[in-house]
Amino acid sequence: MLSMRPAGRVTLHRGKTVNLRALAQADARKGRKAAPNTAGRGHETPLGLPPSARNASKAAAKAAAAASLTGFTNSNVAGEHGFDGLTSAINAANNPVFGDVSPPDQGLAVGPSPAGTAVVEFINQSLNIYSASGKSLLGAIPGFQVFGIPAASFLSDPRAYWDPQTGHWFLTMFTVGDGISAPLSTQYIAVSQTTSPFSAFTVFSIDTSDSGNTAGGCPCLGDFDQVGADNSGFYIATNEFSVDGPNFNGSVIYATSKGGLITAARGNGPMPAVQSYHVASAGDPFGAYHLSPSSVTQGASAPNTEYFVESNANTNFGSGLEVYALLGTGALNAGGRPPLVMTSVATQDYSTPPNAFQKSGPFPLGQSLGQTGVGQLQTDFDAVQEVTYAGGRLYAELSTGFDFGTGQNSGAAWFVLRPTPGGSSVSASLVSDGTVKTSQQLLYPVIGVNASGHGYMNFAVSATSRYPSTGYMVFNGASGPTGDIHISAHGLTPLDDFTCYPPFSSGQCRYGDYSMAQNFNGEIYMASEYTAPQPRDANSNWGTRIWAAPVP
Repeated sequence: MLSMRPAGRVTLHRGKTVNLRALAQADARKGRKAAPNTAGRGHETPLGLPPSARNASKAAAKAAAAASLTGFTNSNVAGEHGFDGLTSAINAANNPVFGDVSPPDQGLAVGPSPAGTAVVEFINQSLNIYSASGKSLLGAIPGFQVFGIPAASFLSDPRAYWDPQTGHWFLTMFTVGDGISAPLSTQYIAVSQTTSPFSAFTVFSIDTSDSGNTAGGCPCLGDFDQVGADNSGFYIATNEFSVDGPNFNGSVIYATSKGGLITAARGNGPMPAVQSYHVASAGDPFGAYHLSPSSVTQGASAPNTEYFVESNANTNFGSGLEVYALLGTGALNAGGRPPLVMTSVATQDYSTPPNAFQKSGPFPLGQSLGQTGVGQLQTDFDAVQEVTYAGGRLYAELSTGFDFGTGQNSGAAWFVLRPTPGGSSVSASLVSDGTVKTSQQLLYPVIGVNASGHGYMNFAVSATSRYPSTGYMVFNGASGPTGDIHISAHGLTPLDDFTCYPPFSSGQCRYGDYSMAQNFNGEIYMASEYTAPQPRDANSNWGTRIWAAPVP
């Protein structure tokens, strides 16, 4: 039985209407934004770790190192093309109130537009739209403008989603308020009124501070919001942490009608009901941490069932996955409440990954702070990240540790599952799984596939012999990743970011916190963080890379 707090709805609030093209033109008329104040060290976005990761050391994986390791190649798949996206310098100049923000938290959505293929990149805390060749079609605009909120708003975990079923665009982010003029935690959802990403968006919001949950130490923070969609619904899943205390209360799912959001965005109908599901940490064998919602890939049949995949990330070592399902989600269109059910699936072992090394090189910020070397890159945890639904299967991935030499490396675990919904239950079977293990470190994997399950797994790559770079490898349906790892872009230097040094950390750099991939018109578009050959600013030198390759 699932352990959930009493069922309920949350109120969806209508905010401003914003037009991304108009915002960009207004910024252009004002001229280049002033350079950020470099006196401060910038702002670090929240990272709500599971309780087990706070006080315990990381456990070693049970599995031995692979008999053979995956190799690397500097060549790319035929037809691969890419470009550099937003950078720390662009982002800081775009947000002079906060200056530098780390990590960028990569968001990506790709779809059609009046200008052709539109590639929407949304990070902490800026958005830009590019053509498939990398030409800027908009110009970077700050995230606070996207949601029509004050410049002092601290936003985190951006998500961009193009819906293949409706052709509409969705942008989400949460902000941490002051609890007086705004809730302590607010989830924003911007929905396009048309199928163009350049036109008007209507902004909605949900109070996610859960202030009535005094037993859970709330008001709380709805951290690491992830989005998903099926035929009928749009979904956001968060991890709930108390703002002023140590409480972790589990995961919260917010479900609403996708069509209802679009109709309300156009002003042609009432506000849709938003159903909330509070899955308590004590009632889930895996600790109700990081229930990752699925999205249907372009060209695949979309079910009226929304699936969520969860690993045992609440411990340092895990085995198996849980598959949650909201059944009969067509009920959302009439304000109904689909039942939430769950099942478990036996899988390979996995463990919390170790931090990644990076090649030594110039680090002027660190040297100015009296440091003698570059820091390691945080890999966060072994939680499932993005989940793709394609051809009746779920494709999921996570970062994992594995034994390597006398220590451990960070690898990429992958899973292919087949879920089957019932009248009042769900079952799921494991089709295949495995782990990509290399002599270097892989960070923040993500799988992008077409309706047949073919595409790529992409990630960041780093090692004592490599600056932070971006890589990918062919993903062949149930067979999983195959061949060598292609390096799509080589990092130029070590990451030299304010989060690498005290007082922010003790030699651990915030990185990621995730990569993205999406199938569109025969290509898989991918995005991840790396140290780009682009101008830096005083407090950081991160950049983003966006690239695409034909489906193999």
